[in-house]
Amino acid sequence: MKTNIMGIEIANPVVIASGPWTRGRDKLKKALSLGAGAIFTETIVSESYPDLTPRYDYIKENGGVENIRLYSGIDLETWIDDLNYIKKNKRFGSRSKVIASVMGSSPSEAVYISKKIAKTGVDGIELGLACPMGEGPELVAGIPESVYAFTKAVVDAVDIPVSVKLSAATGNLPMVVKACAKAGASGISGIDTIRCILSIDIESGRPGLPTYGGYSGAPIRPIGLSAVAGMAQTTGLPIVGIGGIENADNVIEYIMAGANAGGIGSGILISGYGVVSDIITAVDKWITDHHITDIEQIKGCALRCLKSFEEIKCEDKHADLVSDCVDSSCGICINCCLEEAISYDGKIKVDEAKCDGCGFCIGLCPDKKLALGW
Repeated sequence: MKTNIMGIEIANPVVIASGPWTRGRDKLKKALSLGAGAIFTETIVSESYPDLTPRYDYIKENGGVENIRLYSGIDLETWIDDLNYIKKNKRFGSRSKVIASVMGSSPSEAVYISKKIAKTGVDGIELGLACPMGEGPELVAGIPESVYAFTKAVVDAVDIPVSVKLSAATGNLPMVVKACAKAGASGISGIDTIRCILSIDIESGRPGLPTYGGYSGAPIRPIGLSAVAGMAQTTGLPIVGIGGIENADNVIEYIMAGANAGGIGSGILISGYGVVSDIITAVDKWITDHHITDIEQIKGCALRCLKSFEEIKCEDKHADLVSDCVDSSCGICINCCLEEAISYDGKIKVDEAKCDGCGFCIGLCPDKKLALGW
C-alpha cells in the first residue's frame, strides 16, 4: 500500500533505516532488491571513520543491541561514486526511493555534504542531528535554535526534500519538531539510537564494549512509539518511525502511533536482509485482511486514546477472570498483587473488594486469563 514520506510517494510503508546495511554500492544494491518503499543510506560525513573492533554488543534475551560504529567508514568522494553507480544502473530496476543520510558538525558542513550528494540523483536528504557516542553533534538535537539553523541551511541549499532524524534523548522534542517544520523540513524520522552501556561482566568488571554506545533493537520500541506519538501530536509532517521493528505488527504499531512508515535497522543486523521482504509481505497481508484501502484509515488512530495524566478518570475497575485458572504451579498473579487480592483455593480467585484495578497481573499472566472488569 502506498504512503508518503517527505512529500515523496513510496510503494509501501516499510523502509530500510540508515545503517551499515546500506553502506556502499554492494549493500545498496542488495537493499534495493528487497522491495522496500525507501532505503536510507548509512550516514555520510565529510571524513570517514575507522571501523573499531569489537563494535557491537548484543543481548539475545531481549534483543538489545549496542553499537559504537559512529558514522560511515566510506569517504565522501567514494559515496558520490557509489551513488552515481546506482543512478547509472537505474537502481537495478528497483522502485525503492533512495534517501541519503548526512551529518555535519556545523550547518555549513552539512550544506557542503548535502549539495554534493544531491547531485547523485537521490530522492531526498535525511539530516542526522543526534549521535549518542563519540564527538558527534548529539547536543544539537535538543536545542531548537540549532536544529532550525542546521535544517534551514540544508533546505535552502538543495532542491530535493529534506527530513530530520531526531533523538528521544531530549526534553524539548515538541519544540525541536516545530523548529524542523519552521525551517522547511519535508519530514521527520526517529528515533535515533540511545546512549547506553549494554552490559557489564560481573566477574571481570568489563563492559561489553569499551565505551558508551548507541542502544537499538526491540527494547527501545516503546520509547520510539512514545516519541513518534509526540511528534504526530505536534506536526503534520510525514514521519518515519524507527526503533525496535522486528515484524509487521511493529510497523503497524508505529503507523497507529502517527507514522507514515516504519524503518527497519537492527532487525537486519540480527536476522539478515530477508527480514525486510518478510515484513513487507506480512504488512500487506495485514492490510488486506483488515480491509484497509488507505493508510490514513489507521494512521494515528491510537492517538485518540492517549490523554494527559490529568484527563485520566479514576474508574471503578477490578481484575476479573476471563476463564477459570486451576494452575497451582504458576502463582505469578498471586505473587505480583500488592493488595493481596488474588488467591488460590483449587482455582484462582480475585477479591473485588481488595483489587484496585492496577492491571499489572493482566500483563504478567502467561495464559491471558485475566482482564479488567467492572
